[in-house]
Amino acid sequence: MPSPYYETDLKEKVLSGSHRELIGGLWDKMGRMQLDFMRDQGVQPHHVLMDIGCGALRFGSQAVDYLNPSHYYGIDISEELLDAGYNKELTDRQRERLPRSHLHATESFDFSYLNDQRIDRALAQSVFTHLPMNHIRHCLIKLAPVMKPDGVFYATFSLCPDHHNITEKLIHPSGEEVSVEVITYDIRDPYHYTLEDLEYCAKDTPWKFQYLGDWGHPRNLKMAAFFMQD
Repeated sequence: MPSPYYETDLKEKVLSGSHRELIGGLWDKMGRMQLDFMRDQGVQPHHVLMDIGCGALRFGSQAVDYLNPSHYYGIDISEELLDAGYNKELTDRQRERLPRSHLHATESFDFSYLNDQRIDRALAQSVFTHLPMNHIRHCLIKLAPVMKPDGVFYATFSLCPDHHNITEKLIHPSGEEVSVEVITYDIRDPYHYTLEDLEYCAKDTPWKFQYLGDWGHPRNLKMAAFFMQD
C-alpha cells in the first residue's frame, strides 16, 4: 500500500481545504508539541532548523515565531501542501520572517536548494512511518552533507517491541484525541521498525543513532535522534 502522500488526488484534497486533515489533524496540539520538544532539546532562536516533511506548516507556523527570521527551512513531497501552509496558515508578519524560497518540494530528499546554508537541527515528524527502510537510509545520506558538524536530526517512528513478531500487524495504544485505531505493518504503510532497524539505517553513514523513546505523542510514535559523528 503506497503512502497517501503519493495519491493522485492529493492536489484536489488540498485545494478543497483539507490540508490540515491530510497531515493527521491535531493541528494546534502537534505543532506546539514539536516546538516544545525542540526547545527542550536545546534549540535556540539562532539555530537554523530543517523541517523534513513539513507539509502545511503545522510545526512551521509555530517555529517561525520562535526562530530568528529566515532560520526555518522545510521540504515536503507536495508543492500543494507547501502552498496551502504558506498562504493559509501564516500571517503576513510570519511570511516576512519566512521566505517562500525556504520551502522546497522534493520526492528524493533533495537539499541542494540550500546552496551553502548549513543546518543546526532537523526534525522529521511522522515521516519514517511512511517510508520503507531504504528510503530512511536515503534520507540520512542526503541530509548529512548539509548539516553542521555538531548537527542533530530528530525523527519519530512507530516502534516494534522485541516481544512482537515484526511481520505481524501491530496495534498501538493511542491518546483519547485519536478516534481511530493506530495499526502499523512491516512491509506496508504505515510502517513499524525495531531499534536495530534504525541503527542499521545509520550504519556506514556520518550518523550515530540514539533512541530517545516516548515524548507523549498521541499516536504513540517514539523519538529517535541521529548525531553527526567525526
